[in-house]
Amino acid sequence: MVAYKGKTAGNLRQYIKTKPDKWGFKLFSRASADGFIHDMVLYQGKTTLEGHGVPLTPEQQAMGATSQIVSVLASTMSSPSTTAMFADNFFTSLELLRYLRDQNCRYTGTSSDNRIGKPPLKSIKEMEKKAVPRGTCDYIMSDDGILAVRWKDNITVSLLSTDMGVEPMSSVIRYCSETKTKEPVSCPDVTRPYNANMGGLIRVTCWSTSYRTPMKSKRWYMRMFAYVIDVSRRTARPLV
Repeated sequence: MVAYKGKTAGNLRQYIKTKPDKWGFKLFSRASADGFIHDMVLYQGKTTLEGHGVPLTPEQQAMGATSQIVSVLASTMSSPSTTAMFADNFFTSLELLRYLRDQNCRYTGTSSDNRIGKPPLKSIKEMEKKAVPRGTCDYIMSDDGILAVRWKDNITVSLLSTDMGVEPMSSVIRYCSETKTKEPVSCPDVTRPYNANMGGLIRVTCWSTSYRTPMKSKRWYMRMFAYVIDVSRRTARPLV
């Protein structure tokens, strides 16, 4: 979100109560793990993708809105066949994974239970029973190469991937409220690169919020211009 409380931007201004900046411009971005933004799409309602300059194929037009956005951001990558994409459950769906797989682009993401299809996995309700220990993992591979994983951590997490597998199993350290100590918890291998590569946009957001360009104007596009400056400064700044 690019913070903006003015009322001159019309429908471009959005409200999302879960964001630190609740009012502003909503951006969909593709960033690398080190915090560099490579492409972005400004949310504009039904005309969101028209201003991006990438025509949609018939296959993309048949996809859902969030899948279209990811597919468009992926289409501007210079080497999709050597790139792995990671996203959260707002974007992940079976149709997206199948599309990106056909484009030779690997993908891993958490997924909502209603977007994972109906694989023969233990249900979330069953996984969250106290009798099921933390670290329990259930998984299946589809005939077309999509891995579906359900893993019990602090909460039960569902993941889809065309990139990573379950083996070798590793472990993460979690606090146990019963023993009041930190204990190792078994986890599938697919969670390791997901956790390592999902922080790129968080880095950008934290830095641009902390070092925001001071600019007051009634013209809404000046706030967007200031954000571009902030992102450019972040790109030019050496990582520490």
